[in-house]
Amino acid sequence: MVEIECLACGKAIKPQQLNDTDNYDTENYDGQIVCQECQSLLYIKLVKSKVQKYRVKQRGFREPSGEQLSPGLVVELFKILTQKQKELRDEEGKHEEK
Repeated sequence: MVEIECLACGKAIKPQQLNDTDNYDTENYDGQIVCQECQSLLYIKLVKSKVQKYRVKQRGFREPSGEQLSPGLVVELFKILTQKQKELRDEEGKHEEK
């Protein structure tokens, strides 16, 4: 079971993605995780189970109502955001070529 220290709150966390060997390559993970304690979104890159990069992307994610978002939902929202940003850049590139 992989355990890391959250860069936002300092608590030891065991992210689901880093411990789910059935659905994730836990030795070579490159993606986002959410701290279960403070709900901060973190980016982490593991190579051969060793941390290569690690940073805070967003501290304390909360809904407008003040409720905390589930860690899985935060990761999914950022995946969608990243995809939409890529699509927008691709679309802008097509218009610049004309």
